[in-house]
Amino acid sequence: MRDLRPGERVRLGGAGLRVVATESEIRERVREIGRGLQTRLGDGNPVFIGLLSGGFIFLSDLIRAFDAPHEIDFLKVSRYDPRLRDPSAVRVMHDLRANIQGRNVVVVEGIRAKGNKIQYVDRFLRLHQPARIEYCAMVKPGEAHLEVPLHEHGVAIDNEYVVGYGLDWDEHHRNLPFIGALEPHPYAPAPEA
Repeated sequence: MRDLRPGERVRLGGAGLRVVATESEIRERVREIGRGLQTRLGDGNPVFIGLLSGGFIFLSDLIRAFDAPHEIDFLKVSRYDPRLRDPSAVRVMHDLRANIQGRNVVVVEGIRAKGNKIQYVDRFLRLHQPARIEYCAMVKPGEAHLEVPLHEHGVAIDNEYVVGYGLDWDEHHRNLPFIGALEPHPYAPAPEA
């Protein structure tokens, strides 16, 4: 697929997408984030923790832009089904394997969530007593949850539903090399007749 222009509209299957960030813009921003992390963290062998599933592509590119010793690990958390459990409850679906006690940790998110999931992740990681935690998200929505600080982000958006670069809509479009906003927003209220 050719590198699209910002704002360009494309159709993929039944979905209409407006390009929010092109492949080349993402690539450059990931390099900048990697350099910034390397400057701040140095050669301390940090652990990069990819939040599954949306952060895996960002993680793979980010560690290539971080030219110093490091390790990677993954964490997957999920909300309980609100019909059966407390809707604010979160559970661990895939736990860490690395020992992060006393180490610098970089949490890599595809998109910063609006809900309480990131607070749960932060509390969970702090129980392991890391020396420091830095949070990076490729996409920062306007209504992002910022009680847990976001140290780096790739793209800021408004109230849009974005896909591509690891982000999905119903498990589709993760493979796109760009980030696009679904049009119309899949959860927008239906227009009145």
